[in-house]
Amino acid sequence: MKLLVINSNMNREITDKIREVSRRLANPGTTVDVICAEWGVPVIEGNYDAAFAALATVDLVRRHEKNYDAFVIACYCDPGLYAARELTNKPVYGIAQASMLAACSFGHRFSILSPLNRFKPVIESLVRYYGLEALCASVRTVDMDVKQSFDDLKAANTAFAREARRALEEDGAEVICLGGASFSGRDHAIGEEAGGVVCIDGLSVAIKQAEAYHCLGYTSSKVGLFEAPRVDRKSV
Repeated sequence: MKLLVINSNMNREITDKIREVSRRLANPGTTVDVICAEWGVPVIEGNYDAAFAALATVDLVRRHEKNYDAFVIACYCDPGLYAARELTNKPVYGIAQASMLAACSFGHRFSILSPLNRFKPVIESLVRYYGLEALCASVRTVDMDVKQSFDDLKAANTAFAREARRALEEDGAEVICLGGASFSGRDHAIGEEAGGVVCIDGLSVAIKQAEAYHCLGYTSSKVGLFEAPRVDRKSV
């Protein structure tokens, strides 16, 4: 299969990391291309940034729709996910939704960790939007921005591991979702530092979901929510 992974921001350093992890995880028969937004924002740290990122992401899905079997949106606010699903009957996965659904397979309740305090209400709103509020024990943040969480891996891993332990002990979580593409490939290291807790990397599970469901022949439903747009906006 051919899979396109989209980093919804313009940060090429994070895109390179996403590419490295994606190609390492993919099956031998899977071709993975990884691109980032060509316009918009360098990082996504709030609703304003996410609005631009969503438009840039949907534009990339539209332009590449005929060339790939599935798409992964590698940003933890899943910008443009539902709009992209309207544009194509090919599966589109968001790493936030993918991680939450995967977490439900490994424990009763999950907590989400994010590297930015102001992003907490954004993620909480996303949990409610996906109908998973009853299964989400908490959304916890650490006091660092996205760039810091990527630049100082050791400090970021330790901070996330500390919050993971607190989520288990204080919130009743059983599984941890790592809330950011910048943490791709660091799930096992953080889980081990946190005492062996299961940590879910959204990028990893999204890629594996894409491969598995492609083998099963599943596509996005065109009945109801993801019905194709009735007006071609390009002609308006």
